[in-house]
Amino acid sequence: MTKNIFITGATGNLGSIVVDHLHQLGYQLIGSTRPGKSTKNDHIDLFECDLSDEESVHQCFDQIKSKYDSIYGAVLLAGGFGMGSILDSAKEDILKMYHLNFMTAYLTSRECVRWMNETNGGRIVFTGAKPAVEGGGSALLPYALSKSSVIDLAQLINSDKQLKNIQASVIVPSIIDTPPNRQGMPDANFDDWVKPEEIAKNIAYLLSDTANVVRGPILKLYNNA
Repeated sequence: MTKNIFITGATGNLGSIVVDHLHQLGYQLIGSTRPGKSTKNDHIDLFECDLSDEESVHQCFDQIKSKYDSIYGAVLLAGGFGMGSILDSAKEDILKMYHLNFMTAYLTSRECVRWMNETNGGRIVFTGAKPAVEGGGSALLPYALSKSSVIDLAQLINSDKQLKNIQASVIVPSIIDTPPNRQGMPDANFDDWVKPEEIAKNIAYLLSDTANVVRGPILKLYNNA
């Protein structure tokens, strides 16, 4: 029986690689795309959704549920990046990062958890960030704070005794080798960065039966960056 996987950020630089890899493994892929964004990918069934708007997320899942009986997994890649330290960050900077990173993850995972809890459980893979785990991101304060909350959310899901066979994990990449990152840091050693294909393989592992015994992992995908 084909397993349904929901993906946010499916049309991005990392997301498109993840979609291709999971498609090759035989998953049925369902994803979200921003309202008004005309995107077509034969490997994934896309639904329009504003991930930071509660009602939009709810309506999106109503549409998905009318077409699919269940979801086995969710891969939450959507988010954003921003600079700022404790010295120069404004309230708006913090709220922007929380809306882009935490709120999108929270609203989406809440719908997934509710659905999974009514069926046979499932897997949720969140996206963290190295500064939120290792520290040292003083110039990335709003970003690191929002990603720390995402990691806390995954841990709280895993510790919730009301939930039935729902397993949350977090991938934590360092700098990802994407065209925009290469353009922004042309003098860097790209071999030190983590490749999107490697991230996709690790996500596939977390969704696989092999990871059944894993509990509450934070998977650090740093390479040498």
